[in-house]
This record gives sequence, C-alpha cells and structure tokens, in this order.
Amino acid sequence: MKQNELARSLKLFISLTCIILAIVALVIVPIYGRDIASEYPEYSYMFYPCLIFIWITAIPFYGALFEGWKISNEINNDNSFSKKNMDSLNKIRRYALSECVLYFIAAIILLFLNLLHPSILIIILFIIFVAMCISVFTAVLAHLVQKACDLKDENDLTI
Repeated sequence: MKQNELARSLKLFISLTCIILAIVALVIVPIYGRDIASEYPEYSYMFYPCLIFIWITAIPFYGALFEGWKISNEINNDNSFSKKNMDSLNKIRRYALSECVLYFIAAIILLFLNLLHPSILIIILFIIFVAMCISVFTAVLAHLVQKACDLKDENDLTI
C-alpha cells in the first residue's frame, strides 16, 4: 500500500470514528438513558451525571483521534519516522491512560453508591482493558519510532 493510500485510509477511519462517537455520545446514549430513567425511576437521578461522564470521557478519545490525524498527515508527507509522530504516540498513550483513570474512578464511585451492577462492572473493566492495551501498544510504537528516527538521523549525517 502506498503512503498516500495509507494516509487516506487512516483519515477515513478517523473521520468515521469521530462521526460514530458523536452519534453514540450525543444521540444514542441520551435516548437509552432516558428510557432507563423512565423504566427505573429510582435511578433517574443518575441520568445527567452519567451523561456528563460519557461526554467527559469522549474528550480524551477525540484528543487521541486528533493525534492520529496528525500522524496520518506525517505519513502522507513521507515523514513516518519523526519526532512529531513519537510525540503524538506518547500523547495517545497518555489519553488512553486518562480513560483508564476516569473509568476506574467511576467504578469506585458507583461501588460506594451501591450502583455497580455486574454488567456495568464488566463494561468498565472491558473499557479499562482496551485502554490499557492501546496505551501499551502506543508506548511500544513510540519507542520503535524513536529508534527508527535516531537511525534515520544517523544515516543522514553519514556521507
């Protein structure tokens, strides 16, 4: 696959992910939240806190997608192994770790409020697991990009 095609594919994937996340966070979650609040009125007081929490957790996700967009621009410019990409990968790692922390804190709060249903716990643990995998994967990629960037710089200095 050529670099231009790869960059276009990445940008298409990132764009579709942004659209899907917006639809889920702004349309689907409020609809299902209202349905749950009307079906179980004893939990209706949790509708807005949970909705705001979902919106807050979307912020690091969009930050990571923005960094992915910058990486795809660098790939398109034939600059795959650069310090910019390494920095972007490290930012993605930090965004993924922030998702882990946010969902862990949410699980603790729900536990203290006695609202941590096993299905919610499984969803939270799955999100934390995926975010940790992304964090480890991007840390490894950042290290490899740094090594490749160092080799490239060393090669550029030799005659």
